[in-house]
Amino acid sequence: MTIAQVAAEAGYARTAVYAVFPDLPALIDALAERHMNAIIAAADHLLAQPLPARQLLRAVVTLMCDFVDANPNLHHVMMQRLEHGDAEHRPFFTRVSDWATSIFDIILRRLDADPALARIWATATVGAILMSAEAWIQQPIRSRAEFVDQLAAFLWPSVESIGGDRLVGPLVGAAEPVPK
Repeated sequence: MTIAQVAAEAGYARTAVYAVFPDLPALIDALAERHMNAIIAAADHLLAQPLPARQLLRAVVTLMCDFVDANPNLHHVMMQRLEHGDAEHRPFFTRVSDWATSIFDIILRRLDADPALARIWATATVGAILMSAEAWIQQPIRSRAEFVDQLAAFLWPSVESIGGDRLVGPLVGAAEPVPK
């Protein structure tokens, strides 16, 4: 993918795209940020519901799988390793992992567990969801509902091991309408 291809697809002159985005990694970062803000707002809305933690986990798994399923090409581009300055960068994974770390920090503290686990659990959970959703899209051998149920069941034991079965939302602030 090139800036010229993006400009053509969007109906803009290449120079207009370059005026806003100096290079392809900057464009991908902006695209990732836009989609991540929407997904995180939707996830925060879900996590603000007064539901058992297991249901909240399943809802977030569904949300992420819906995004990957509806946007496989965009997901692929956002998951690629991009050179941005001196650091390797995966905007989609990094942004969701940062958000998930804050959620796991809340969960771990609420259950009097070690909050140092938050980043480890967040990256493992986000990786499992995104990579599993990608694999399911390539080979959907189970129904979507079965896949989501099985993935959520795979992820649940860690949370359950620290008392997650007694955790009920909201896990974030008051539920607000999700912007469309």
